[in-house]
Amino acid sequence: ISKSFGDNTLYGNLHLRVVRGDRVAMVGPNGAGKTTLLRMVAGELPPDEGEILTGHGVTMSYYAQHHSEMLDPRKTILEEVYQVVPHESVSFVRGVCGAFLFSGKDVDKAVGVLSGGERARVSLAGILVKPGNFMVMDEPTNHLDIISSEMLIDALSDFNGTLLFVSHNLSFVNRLATRIWDIRDGGIVDYPGTLREYEEHLRD
Repeated sequence: ISKSFGDNTLYGNLHLRVVRGDRVAMVGPNGAGKTTLLRMVAGELPPDEGEILTGHGVTMSYYAQHHSEMLDPRKTILEEVYQVVPHESVSFVRGVCGAFLFSGKDVDKAVGVLSGGERARVSLAGILVKPGNFMVMDEPTNHLDIISSEMLIDALSDFNGTLLFVSHNLSFVNRLATRIWDIRDGGIVDYPGTLREYEEHLRD
């Protein structure tokens, strides 16, 4: 694929492949095009040239920071998450909400009264309640405190699908990534290993 904004070419003739079970962390400086690539993979933004193909049976879920602004402020936390899986039991949905620190009567709070961090947790619960088998995530820990971040890492550690994500949270990347895409100078260095292994490789 190729993608430019005016005279700024982010990607030219880029060829990449994600294999089932990969946990790919995208790293690189701000402005390198990490979010742009994620948005193209998620279908939010078309490439200028080329195409992005998903394999047979792939069901994608996508988390971006602006998604928490799209929640219905009139709905309760439980209603917002439950609408994703209306065929599931209320106790199942409550369990997922509890994993994101909404327990007991907390789930009856209206989304409109929540803080930015709480809204982010509701959005993440809505994805984790029905994750599909390919999860695309842009800075999922940005509005989370340390406890919430660790709970999200634990939840994603148990996810047996494929993961493609951008995060500046080193703990998040170190605990989850099995492959690194280092975005630099209009291209991507594709390294099969963890972030620590990639950093050691760069030092050698």
